[in-house]
Amino acid sequence: MKLVSVEVPDNHAYLLPIGDIHFGDKAFGKVGKQKLQGYLAWVKANKNARIFLMGDLLNVASRHSKTSPFDSNTDEYQDIVKFFEPFKSQIIGGISGNHEDRMTDMFGFNPLIPFCAVLGIPFLGFSAVIRFRVGKKPKQDEYYQTYYLYAHHTTGGGGTLGGALNRKVKLQELVQGVDAYMGGHTHQLAVGFRSVFSPGTNEIVERKIAYIDTGSFLDWQGSYAEAKQMPPGKLGAPRIRLSGTRHHHDLHVSL
Repeated sequence: MKLVSVEVPDNHAYLLPIGDIHFGDKAFGKVGKQKLQGYLAWVKANKNARIFLMGDLLNVASRHSKTSPFDSNTDEYQDIVKFFEPFKSQIIGGISGNHEDRMTDMFGFNPLIPFCAVLGIPFLGFSAVIRFRVGKKPKQDEYYQTYYLYAHHTTGGGGTLGGALNRKVKLQELVQGVDAYMGGHTHQLAVGFRSVFSPGTNEIVERKIAYIDTGSFLDWQGSYAEAKQMPPGKLGAPRIRLSGTRHHHDLHVSL
């Protein structure tokens, strides 16, 4: 687990956790690619927006994987580098997914490490805590609001929407005290909120916690998901808005 810090002096900031693209998979088709291009173009047009890469960016199919290498595009690594290069200045880091990890398991080499190095972004291993400082105070090197988000690709089942979100709730067994838990892997696009109470200096403080399933960009029709009776999900990624104004600590998620 690693920590990455981000500072946005605006009165609000956006974070788009993007993953489960599976570049090279035939299911990453025209619709998914156009949707991903739309998200990235929106980030480019909003200087207070940042991207975090949630793993399974590459398909990394093998003779032993569930998807066949003969159905994959062999140029997936070169293609994804070209795809993300124009947006690298707004990418704050990335973590590995199980598809990249299968190459590590077989060959001791994770393709996301050179991908991140080429783009000049931090590779953060299996999981990361993101510290967002938003809304710089006038004439001071301090910020009005600080948020913490925990990102992990996650593992396990997502056969139902509830099961997918349960995997994100379980992340609180690893890290506590954050504003949001973000996870991928299940290819669902969903969010749930829960309020918790924490002791403050002189009072009990109520805090809102978000559990976010970060979606995917794969077509369902004709894919492994259809073959294995897995439910289709809404394509895309969440957009997280972080307030940076005085006395307004608020994290909002749009799907």
